[in-house]
Amino acid sequence: MSLPYRIIVGLEIHVELNTRTKMFCRCVNDPFHAEKPNQHVCPVCLGLPGALPVPNEEAIRKSILVGKALGSTIAELSKWDRKHYFYPDLPKGYQISQYDMPLCIGGQLVLLNDKGEQESVVRFERAHLEEDAGKLQHGGKAGYSRVDLNRAGVPLLEMVSLPDMTSAAQARRIMQELQLLVRTLHVSDADMEKGQMRCDVNINIAFEHEGKEIKTPITEVKNVNSSRAVERAVASEAQRQFDEWQAEGPIRKRTGKITAGWDEDNESVNVQRAKEGMADYRYMPEPDLPPIAVFELEQLNPEYMELPELPNDIRRSYLAKGLAAADIELLFDNGHRLLSALRELETEVEAKEAAKWLIQVPGTEQLTPQQLKDIIRKTSAGVVSFSALKPLIPELLGQLQSGKNLDNFLEEKNLLQAHDDSVVQSAIADVIRANPQAVADFKSGNERILGFFVGQVMKQSAGKAQPARVQDAVREALTKA
Repeated sequence: MSLPYRIIVGLEIHVELNTRTKMFCRCVNDPFHAEKPNQHVCPVCLGLPGALPVPNEEAIRKSILVGKALGSTIAELSKWDRKHYFYPDLPKGYQISQYDMPLCIGGQLVLLNDKGEQESVVRFERAHLEEDAGKLQHGGKAGYSRVDLNRAGVPLLEMVSLPDMTSAAQARRIMQELQLLVRTLHVSDADMEKGQMRCDVNINIAFEHEGKEIKTPITEVKNVNSSRAVERAVASEAQRQFDEWQAEGPIRKRTGKITAGWDEDNESVNVQRAKEGMADYRYMPEPDLPPIAVFELEQLNPEYMELPELPNDIRRSYLAKGLAAADIELLFDNGHRLLSALRELETEVEAKEAAKWLIQVPGTEQLTPQQLKDIIRKTSAGVVSFSALKPLIPELLGQLQSGKNLDNFLEEKNLLQAHDDSVVQSAIADVIRANPQAVADFKSGNERILGFFVGQVMKQSAGKAQPARVQDAVREALTKA
């Protein structure tokens, strides 16, 4: 459906880094699994007088890895700043962040189509490191809000995109792609339900009005915690802005940015307040922390900053090996577990065949690599049918775990496919004689008709043929016919 306006979206994505300790102290970085509120706190993350912060080197390293994966320029020298604002869950009254000298500058994220070609690019302004705030707990029997500071001081990487996104669906994909990227880099679990990855969505629209282009003021929807919600928030707020303009509402006079919240239950944006400007934050250099000399980290430990194979490289590699784009995305699920299994298997069996088993057959990941390799070799050679063996995998698992042999199982279940070359060749000759027009169609370039011949030969051979070998024999016979 064509919209009467153009959507403009920029994202500010916050990712909690999975370091062992917090950003500036030695408290455990595991707020989600704490046994009780305010368990993992100390004078530093509580902001008590006289407590001095010490930067977490591992958090810096992981932030730089993300910057490298995005193609950012990594600053040789970066510094810390205090960002002042007063919230109940920020004990110090300011947040240690980065203002004018961030760790990572620029960069981009490329979205590919199903053929592995570039579909769109979203550029990034920067990525900087800061500390997270605590968490407020509202309501309950007590009737008042409480604060849990287990999350206060957790390392937080903020990636700020340029307003390059032009649709709600594209914004959702960027969130999903960033989540996949940080998981591939092992820098964050990025579980959005746990708040380990969240997003502020900046939305406005552009359209023609009385012969000139109008751009509405930006709405920043705060702390959106799922990629689906990002998509819904963009679509909802874009339409709300257009409707308000058409109704000659306040949006026509407003010039500044406003802040809003996302109501998941009603799938709507709730406007809250005017957005603070940079001057309101009263940035100042952090006096208790020295600048970060990134080049020293890299020179001392070059392997410390090495990137693994990135998602788009993995996609292009497996597309070239014949896997479907949708299947490749499934390999990324479950913490790359299936992808790791495939890489171990494909050194000895065809990647496409191995992926079919891993993706389509639940339970195969419980087999040892050697057991799965044996099964794939037999199905690839046509010794056993994939469709016949597939529903028996749970039973096979139990048999193998009790020490039974694969070949014995296949024999007991009568799954082994016989192959009699003389029977097959006779059937091929009969089918070719009976179908001269189909033979002519194949010779004129109709490859699809090969399946017809294979089916007829399998039917005539009465179970004494293996499909893969039949296909090769039929192709050879048709070529010579």
